[in-house]
Amino acid sequence: MQKIFTRIVAAISLAGIFTLTACKDGVSDLLAYDTFYYFNTQTRWAFAPKNGQSDATDVAIWNEIKAGLKDVENSVSTDVETSSVSKFNAAAAGETVEIDSTAFALLKIAQEVFNKTDGAYNPAVGLLVDLWGFSPRFTDVEPNGEKQPYDRDKFMAEISDFSRIVSELPNAEYIEKFKSLSDFSEVKLIEESGRYYAVKPDTTVVITDGEGKEYTYSMQLNLGGIGKGYAVDGGAETIRKAGFDAGFLSVGGSSMCVFSNVENGQLTAWDVGVNNPRYGLFKTGASGEYLSVKEQNVCLSTSGDYENCYYYAESGQRYCHIINPETGYPINAEPENKKGSGIICASVFGLSAVEGDATSTALLVMGRDKAIDYVQNNLVGKDVVFVYYDGNANAYTMYTNMAAENYKLYAEIAVEKI
Repeated sequence: MQKIFTRIVAAISLAGIFTLTACKDGVSDLLAYDTFYYFNTQTRWAFAPKNGQSDATDVAIWNEIKAGLKDVENSVSTDVETSSVSKFNAAAAGETVEIDSTAFALLKIAQEVFNKTDGAYNPAVGLLVDLWGFSPRFTDVEPNGEKQPYDRDKFMAEISDFSRIVSELPNAEYIEKFKSLSDFSEVKLIEESGRYYAVKPDTTVVITDGEGKEYTYSMQLNLGGIGKGYAVDGGAETIRKAGFDAGFLSVGGSSMCVFSNVENGQLTAWDVGVNNPRYGLFKTGASGEYLSVKEQNVCLSTSGDYENCYYYAESGQRYCHIINPETGYPINAEPENKKGSGIICASVFGLSAVEGDATSTALLVMGRDKAIDYVQNNLVGKDVVFVYYDGNANAYTMYTNMAAENYKLYAEIAVEKI
């Protein structure tokens, strides 16, 4: 599905993550193409047409952007049985799997960020993601997939427009077993004579079901967290090469490249609003954002514990899709963290979209102190902001390395300079 808008209103909200303010008088001269076909989410390219209206050149660029989206999705999506990641996941432990060039490039990037973040970003937690109920087997519009012996009998107790409630958590035995399969450093990548391969680690675990049948499991990858960013980077390069210098490209709202805004015929920075990760808990701007940042010609990435999560009926604790590979539990929900303390959202401005997606996720996994150290030592010159929740004090604090004049804070929370 796709459509073109002739004009764009001022507040452009994308998937509940970022909000862009288009111009002061409420209407922009930007046009926009949208598609909802890829990654089960919205992709939007907004642009200032060179002759005042869309033409064949714009359509050709849009088609190239969609082709890039299709290539990435067909390469790494676990929803696609023939994707390189699906083939890797289906392979036996120790097997060498031929993969395509897109999956190879993404895995190389994943290895680089895995090493930079000391494993905080780790795409080898696929089985843990499934165990906790956040894989496509549970989250697709029409969930499907073979039932597994580790599935919970009483998983989803209630689903509403605002929350999901579960009545049973995974067995700790399965958490420990699957955690042992998540050492991403053991994946070997090979390029040989123009062909690409990934060698699957030979570690396995065995689970026995209630009837005594044994099931053997090996490492499962999940690159969904950075696939959208990789598509944004490719699409942004196409847009730049075509000479377009105004507008933005967004995939899913959490991964974007913003070029310039247009106000009265002049190129200016965008006012990028980052939406509130805890609706109703503190004051926000008119469009629901807790923060607004001036940005231009950069990629933006945000990760948080609030977009894909559920609550445990017995305790009310939140469990989200971002897994800490060291513990095997969702971030901020380890057994000893009863109050849910931790980083609840993190935004990175200025890296490539794919690295920003991986890095923002890694910051949540690191926790406050390690995240501060990482920003100070590895993200110099990049704008970073994250919100930390202290469950014991029931208080929120925003941490950032940005100068105060470069952002506007709407939330009534404390601010700490990194």
